[in-house]
Amino acid sequence: MAKRLFKAPSAKFKITLGLIGLLMSLLFMADMLSLIPDRLTAQREGRAALAEAVAANNTMYLTRQDYRRMKTVLDLVVERNPDLLSAAMRRADGKLMVEVGEHASNWASPGEHKADDTRLVVPIWGGDSEWGQLELRYRPLIQPGWRGNLQQPLVKLVAFLAIAGFVSFYLYLGRMLKYLDPSEAVPERVREALDTMAEGLLLLDRKEQIILANRAFSKLMEKNPRELVGLDVTRFEWTGAGEQTFEPATSPWRKALSEGRPQMNTMVRLMTRGAGWRTFMVNCSPVLGEGNRAGGVLVSLDDVTTLEEKEKELRRSKEEAEEANRAKSIFLANMSHEIRTPMNAILGFTEVLKRGFGNSGQDSRKYLETIHSSGRHLLALINDILDLSKVEAGRLEVEKLACDPYAIVRETVQIFQVKAREKGITLGFEVENPVPAKILTDPARLRQIVTNLVGNSLKFTDQGGVKVVARFIDSQERPQLALDVVDTGIGMTEEQQQKIFDPFVQADNSITRRFGGTGLGLSISLRFARALGGELRVRSAPGEGSVFTLILDTGPLQGVPLLQPEAVLSGDEVTAGTEHARWRFAPSRVLVVDDGDENRELVKLVLEEVGLVVDTADNGRSGADKALAGRYDMILMDVQMPVMDGYSAVRLLREKGLELPILALTAHAMNGIEQKCLDAGFTAVLTKPIDIDGLIDTLAQRLACQPVDPATPPEPAPEIGSEQGGAAQATGDAARGGPPIVSRLAAGNPRFRPLIERFTQRLEEQLEAMEQAWLGKDFDELKALAHWLKGAGGTVGFDVFTKPAQRLEQCAINGEQEKAGEFIAELRRLSGRITTEDVADGVVDDSAGDEGQATLRPATPAEVPAEVVSRLPMDNPRVREIVRKFVTRLELQLDTMRQSLERNDFERLAMLAHWLKGAGGTVGFDAFTAPARALEQSAKSADGEGARQHLDQLQRLAQRIALPVESAPASEPGGPQVQQG
Repeated sequence: MAKRLFKAPSAKFKITLGLIGLLMSLLFMADMLSLIPDRLTAQREGRAALAEAVAANNTMYLTRQDYRRMKTVLDLVVERNPDLLSAAMRRADGKLMVEVGEHASNWASPGEHKADDTRLVVPIWGGDSEWGQLELRYRPLIQPGWRGNLQQPLVKLVAFLAIAGFVSFYLYLGRMLKYLDPSEAVPERVREALDTMAEGLLLLDRKEQIILANRAFSKLMEKNPRELVGLDVTRFEWTGAGEQTFEPATSPWRKALSEGRPQMNTMVRLMTRGAGWRTFMVNCSPVLGEGNRAGGVLVSLDDVTTLEEKEKELRRSKEEAEEANRAKSIFLANMSHEIRTPMNAILGFTEVLKRGFGNSGQDSRKYLETIHSSGRHLLALINDILDLSKVEAGRLEVEKLACDPYAIVRETVQIFQVKAREKGITLGFEVENPVPAKILTDPARLRQIVTNLVGNSLKFTDQGGVKVVARFIDSQERPQLALDVVDTGIGMTEEQQQKIFDPFVQADNSITRRFGGTGLGLSISLRFARALGGELRVRSAPGEGSVFTLILDTGPLQGVPLLQPEAVLSGDEVTAGTEHARWRFAPSRVLVVDDGDENRELVKLVLEEVGLVVDTADNGRSGADKALAGRYDMILMDVQMPVMDGYSAVRLLREKGLELPILALTAHAMNGIEQKCLDAGFTAVLTKPIDIDGLIDTLAQRLACQPVDPATPPEPAPEIGSEQGGAAQATGDAARGGPPIVSRLAAGNPRFRPLIERFTQRLEEQLEAMEQAWLGKDFDELKALAHWLKGAGGTVGFDVFTKPAQRLEQCAINGEQEKAGEFIAELRRLSGRITTEDVADGVVDDSAGDEGQATLRPATPAEVPAEVVSRLPMDNPRVREIVRKFVTRLELQLDTMRQSLERNDFERLAMLAHWLKGAGGTVGFDAFTAPARALEQSAKSADGEGARQHLDQLQRLAQRIALPVESAPASEPGGPQVQQG
């Protein structure tokens, strides 16, 4: 019991100690007031009285000189008193006259008259003079040291009363406190019910002291419920939950006591002994007494720690998702901003060539090189946009390569020359001092930084000019290259300079209104510069222009020569006139595996041109069988094919021990595809559309070949822009509703023409298959067909199909049927403009909107012309065949529409109307577009009467279609051109 008491003092134990302390205080006070008899004093007085009596008696014998009787008396006294050790009569001269016991040894200081508890001295007089003294030697009343102190009566009394009183009081209070304990006022059955509750419960009095605590709360505090009784609840560690604060004066239980109203759903945190900080939902209900005054409060504490942690986790996940979304938005916005610059160069120099501003073949070559360089840059940016892993991580990876930074600056300056000339300002490149020929950095990121800085300076400069100055900061510890972009523009204040590197921020709103832009360029540049271990700084003053300084670490310069400024600047024309390497291959066999006929034919044609022997296969299984059965020096293989894809095929070949180079051909541009191909066993990766020069260079690295002298003139390309071509274009434009679409390969080697013709023939079949897949909602098939067209169209030079095919593929992936139908209609329209004849401007881009949707000329809904004729050129046999197929299919579709309307199958009717809305305009019957669109809307609204009216109009239009007929020979007069239906 004692161990339990001292381990966790209870209220009963504390009260008992208090009572004992009070009793001891009273006892010591009584002792100080001499209210308690003193036994030691009585013993001392008795010894003194005995000594006086013996002294008086011996004085009588002393007058008689009767020492014998003196000794007899002393013997009797010593014998009768056990505490008396010895006695003696000593003369004044110190001589012992009478001695009883071993007095000489017991008496420590002869002649000393001082008396105490052990020695009593009584003077004896003989007449008027002192004769001597009586000496009595006693045992000590109290032993010396702590043992003697314990033998004192008062100490014994205190110890007895303390022990006996504590036991008596503790047992007594154990019974009495049951009647005095407030918690005992709660019936046992109610207490047991409260203990079964999972939430903590406290009953507090007006002093906020605990009257009752249930088992759930006491378990949290690792105390017995009775041990909590009487504790002040404010002694616990309370804090506010979340952003809330907690003050004892505003605690919910105090407010309930003071206001007499319940306090609900207050979040607090409590430091518990067993589980640390816990979060509770607190509800307080006042216990009303006389006069509706709160005499106490019932506090319930519901542990919501787990819910709060889940809420925090959800909030954290939401913030991470929002941050990832912001990172994605910022990244895509950054890339959108970056695309504008190379697009400006491409469109600008294309416009220059279109207007005939190239005064010489050298100028035209220089402009084409700039367009090609900007296109390559644009392709790299698009690859970055597709790199979703970078977006999710919120950062861009950089690589350090040995590169020529001055070539990058020269190309950038060359790209912006058109814009500078348009504004009537200068743009130049200067080198201040000798600079290293190569530095270690990321050339792509450096290009983006320089492009942003030069473009930004040009945008804010209306007079004077912009120049890029390169200078070398020679330092043994950290050599650096600085590029200063100096302009004479509007300049900035100190406050504006502090904001321009923030994303989406420009100097002020007036700057945005005047010059446009998103304010992303400088933010992008700063991040790239820091990612490369460098820095971007600005110096500016209003009206005096600005200087943006890019500082980059050069990396180790051991063995890197320093170039004089003249040598750096002399490379301008060299860059513009760079020629691709030309090769002559030794006899080698190459296997091309691709499910696209056009891809196979193009690659085969290119490889045969350089002297290689080419075999082909149209799927992975067939390609693997040929590779294992024949002897090849290299394999080019698509990764996405029927029967067996490229990944499976290359794994099979590697497992069979085939070690020759296998190059992957893929239309995928996502980051990670290259690594996936390499992991599967491919040697390298080539992307579609196929870069012919890149393909030849890649083969030259792995096959036996010899370089061809670049001075050897290649075969001349046919001239374009003749009067005949221009006339043909004008005629065709009017008939087709837009300029004709010609493959960019058509003006090159005439051996490409059969490849182009085979593509156009297969395109019609594939478009039919797309429409069937679209009607049947077979999105997997539609995705495969769109993926084929995305790569095959660009491969044979019809780049206008790439974007709508890519978007159609994405619609198929997302299951967006309506949008997919619009892109199929767009592809139909584009296919109707394809021609294999030479035209003045070669490849003509489509003029559809930004979304790639078909732009159709609708007929007035109420108008039914007397004759419905296709606007497509009927002199083309293939076009006539396409129109005939449409008319035949239209009759069947109109019958199906009528049946769907009779069955109230509006979903089927809307799908068929959607088909006609796009297909009619694609084949040149624009009069069907408006009523087909109205029919689709009526079907979606389940408007049967409206649908019937629009369907009747479509059938009347179909009855008035003028079908094309074969033209009569020129030598035979007559012969109708068209036959009215």
